[in-house]
Amino acid sequence: MIGLGGAEFRLPLLIGLFGFAALSAVIMNKAMSLIVVLAALPARLAAVPLAELAAHWTVAVNWLAGSLLGAWAGASWWCGCAPPPSTRSSRL
Repeated sequence: MIGLGGAEFRLPLLIGLFGFAALSAVIMNKAMSLIVVLAALPARLAAVPLAELAAHWTVAVNWLAGSLLGAWAGASWWCGCAPPPSTRSSRL
């Protein structure tokens, strides 16, 4: 497991039980997720050596690039800063 599913549990608690605003709850959830992943890193590296992971660095870079591109496109579309890439060509 890589920490998937935590937000479905934490966000309703942060908003409903602790009274966080939605954006503040998302930011707090991301911070908690980062702490959880960093805390689990030593155990994960003990299970799978870093050298073995380094052999697949291109996969990690592709995941990172895709995640960043998707987050940028989604945020740009949501705030209206720029149209998403799929609709740019339809406006020509």
